[in-house]
Amino acid sequence: MASPGLVHDEDRIRYVQSVFRRVLRLEQDAAPDDDFFVLGGTSLAAMEVIDLIERERGLRIPVRNFYRSTVVRALALELDPSRREAP
Repeated sequence: MASPGLVHDEDRIRYVQSVFRRVLRLEQDAAPDDDFFVLGGTSLAAMEVIDLIERERGLRIPVRNFYRSTVVRALALELDPSRREAP
C-alpha cells in the first residue's frame, strides 16, 4: 500500500501531465521526467499553464518557480502545500 504522501505526489504528477497535455495539445501524457520546453512549450504557453493551475487549483505558481521547475515531476512538487513559499 502506498504512503499518503506518495499518493498525493502521484496525483499532483498526473495533474501536471494533464495540464501539459491540454496546453501543449499533446496526444498523450508527458512522462514525469519530461521538460515543458522540450515538449514544445513557449513562454506564452507557460503563462497558460500558470493561469490554468490557478483557475483549477486556486494556487498561483510564481513565474520564477515555474522556470525553476519545468519538468513534470518538479512542477508537481510546486503544487504541494507543504512546500509553498510564504508570500
